[in-house]
Amino acid sequence: MSDAPGIPHSFGGNPGEPVTEVDPDDLKTFWQQTHDLQARNPGQNVAIGIDLVKTTLKPGANAEAVFYRASMIWLLNEFAQEQLLPWVKDEQVADAVFRTMAIIPMEWIGHTGREGFPFEVEDFFRRLRERPRNR
Repeated sequence: MSDAPGIPHSFGGNPGEPVTEVDPDDLKTFWQQTHDLQARNPGQNVAIGIDLVKTTLKPGANAEAVFYRASMIWLLNEFAQEQLLPWVKDEQVADAVFRTMAIIPMEWIGHTGREGFPFEVEDFFRRLRERPRNR
């Protein structure tokens, strides 16, 4: 990560580097807490600082990786909603989504433009279809 003047600080890792796998329970906990926070503040943009994220996770968890992977679920929910729909009911995301997103290979992106997701979306949905849909 760069701290040189004029070069933006990277969040979590350097562009192109792999994102650490995370505990699916940490991912689900973070997702639910942000969802609950947004529900308590309808019509407002809400944000959670990384220090607060760390307090909600198991000791030793990589908070940046959890945040990043949760962001990918949010992006899928926005841009691949039809594909994700079988695993979302009453705004609740199925456990299989968290288990799959926790381990899918992905890379950190940088501050420059990028086309597409930092992981193979079709591989994500293939893995998701192979998992039981239980909550």
